[in-house]
Amino acid sequence: MKYLFCSAALLLSLSTVGQTLETEVDTTRAELPLLVQDSIRVRSHALSAVVDSLWSDSIWAWSGPCDGPTRLFRFEWGDSAYCSLSLPCKGLTPTPQAAALNAPLTSTGPVRTVWDVEAVIHLDSLLSHPRKAISSGCYPPATDQEFAPVLQAMDDALFESDKCRKLIEASKSLCLTRPQLIRALQRIPSEDRRLDTLTKIASKETDWPSDQLGELFQLNFILEQALKRFAKR
Repeated sequence: MKYLFCSAALLLSLSTVGQTLETEVDTTRAELPLLVQDSIRVRSHALSAVVDSLWSDSIWAWSGPCDGPTRLFRFEWGDSAYCSLSLPCKGLTPTPQAAALNAPLTSTGPVRTVWDVEAVIHLDSLLSHPRKAISSGCYPPATDQEFAPVLQAMDDALFESDKCRKLIEASKSLCLTRPQLIRALQRIPSEDRRLDTLTKIASKETDWPSDQLGELFQLNFILEQALKRFAKR
C-alpha cells in the first residue's frame, strides 16, 4: 500500500507539471507550441566571430565582437522552431594616440569604431518572443564574399530577365539576407519584375517592414501589392 500511494502521488505530481507547462504554452505570444527539451542551440554568424553553442540553463550569456551596432542571435528548438533577437552592441572609437600605437606604420585611413556586445538572455524573456518554423527560412546567411559574385553576374547580364534568373538561381544555394536582397533587386529596373522576383524568392515571408519595401518600390500601385503580400500584419 505504501508503494501504491507513492506511485499515485508521483503520477499526480507529473500530471500537475504537465498541466502547468501546457498553460505556459497557451499564454505565450508564439504561434508555434513550446518545445520542451534539454537544450537550445544558439547561433550567430558574423565576420568578427561565429557563435554556435548549446544553452541548457535559465540564463544564457556571451560577450564578444560585433561587425556593427547590432548583432543577430538565433535560438533554435531542435529542428522545428526558432526565434531571432537583434541585440545592441557598444561602440568604442580608439583615441588617435591609441590607434597610432596599434596601427601599421603605413596606415593613413580613418580611425574605425570597434563594436562589442555583452549578451545576457533569460529563458523566460526568450519564451515571450514569437517563434517561427525552421522550414520557413534558411541559415546561415550568405557572407559578403559569397554575395559579391551574385551582384557581378547580375551586372554582366544584358537582359532584365537574365538578371532576375541569376538572382533566383543564387537564392536557391545561398541564404540571402534582406539587405542583400534589396541591393540585388535594385539592379532590376522594372518594379513589376522586382516584385515578381521577390515573390518567387521569398514566397513564405510575411513580415517585411514597410520601410524596406519602400526602398524597392516607388510606384504606389506596386508598393500596395508588395505591402499586401509581404508587410507585417
